[in-house]
Amino acid sequence: MSQNNEGIIVSGGTFSAGQVTVGKGAQAIQTTYNLASEFQAEGKEELAKAITELLTSLETHRPQVSDYDEVSQTVQQIAEEVKKEKPSKLTLKGLLNAVKESVGSVVEIVEKVGLLQKAIAVVTGLSLL
Repeated sequence: MSQNNEGIIVSGGTFSAGQVTVGKGAQAIQTTYNLASEFQAEGKEELAKAITELLTSLETHRPQVSDYDEVSQTVQQIAEEVKKEKPSKLTLKGLLNAVKESVGSVVEIVEKVGLLQKAIAVVTGLSLL
């Protein structure tokens, strides 16, 4: 076996996971889905739904999003900022705009960002438009 293995080797048995990442810089977006579940448990269904729909849309259109990993991380930052007791309006606006710019050519994702923007405004009371 190679000392520098960056893959997955399964010999016998089965392999099962909710999310798997492999290789340098690989990451999973399960954390963001978990944050969405927390929002739902807190009665913030609209926000949870908006985050989940955005993540699903990102995954569906992954080949069209050149900086997918960075965009996914930014969505996680958005969810983490909203979770704060006093989220920063400027931070949220900046992150949402960064996502929109990064996926600008994929209309479905831009629409989902808009829905997330509205859901955040409802939950936080911050006008982000």
